[in-house]
Amino acid sequence: MFLFRDFTLTEKKELRATIKKIYGVGWWKANLISYKLGLSTPYFSNNLNTYYINIILYLLKGYILSDSKIKRIIENNINNLIINNSYRGTRHRLTLPVRGQRTRTNSATQRSKRNNI
Repeated sequence: MFLFRDFTLTEKKELRATIKKIYGVGWWKANLISYKLGLSTPYFSNNLNTYYINIILYLLKGYILSDSKIKRIIENNINNLIINNSYRGTRHRLTLPVRGQRTRTNSATQRSKRNNI
């Protein structure tokens, strides 16, 4: 069991699957960390000792930004799209699907997210 920011590792799942639950760590970074440790692919997190835990914490601190920085970068990117009056920016401003999803039907999710404009 180890604590990284607001995440505690107590599960008996595969190591890469548990690391991916940390905000800012995806499939690529989880594979990179397990590769750097030299662990075999189906390595479970309940078999970790303190040596591996310390190395994982060191690698995580080096590879990912803090949660607030990541969210701020995403917000700035969206605001830049809105300021530039790009197509994606107008879709964001109107709270419509941005990546080409269907809006004629199956739009209940987007309607529930919409702020009353």
